Amino acid sequence: MVIGIDFDNTIVSYDELFHRLAAERGLIPAGLPRQKTAVRDQLRQSGQEDIWTELQGDVYGKRMGEAPAFPGVIEFFARAQRAGPPLYIISHKTKHPVVGPPHDLHRAARSWLETHGFFDAQSIGFSPASVFFEMTRQDKLNRIAGLGCTHFIDDLEETFREELFPANVEKILFSTHPLRTVPPGAKVMRSWREIEAYVFANAR
Repeated sequence: MVIGIDFDNTIVSYDELFHRLAAERGLIPAGLPRQKTAVRDQLRQSGQEDIWTELQGDVYGKRMGEAPAFPGVIEFFARAQRAGPPLYIISHKTKHPVVGPPHDLHRAARSWLETHGFFDAQSIGFSPASVFFEMTRQDKLNRIAGLGCTHFIDDLEETFREELFPANVEKILFSTHPLRTVPPGAKVMRSWREIEAYVFANAR
């Protein structure tokens, strides 16, 4: 078993941060659910796609340090580092935002991992060399295949609907919110505790 894991919205939880920044700027109505997708849909429906894109640059860049890890994900990584299976972080992440200030998104993400103890030998002990931020979705799929992943964990349904997603890789769709549809063959898991129980029951 070799597990690949997406980064944004899979390891890092952005719901509260997106909602807070959008509210600070007066972009969303009072009472909007505290979910990234709710903020995105509100801005898109009001014709503010560029504002949404710029907001992403801020969240994934200079404000990223304010985003928490999903409950249970740090414990999952720590357990895997002690007992296996091998893990890789594989994410589709451009170097700089498409719109707005040119924050270094790769540096911000690695800084977040370091701050949360992922690279600390006395904590998780995850290797920086096992983190891959790919510039395109195709590069992400190629990396999943090239590293020999047997399982991949992602919050995006689109990842598992890609025609070129490796056919022999088990799909684990992580979602803390209700889903409208589920990609064929994907297992939906609602928490990192659920993922941990599944992975370590099947690890070999």
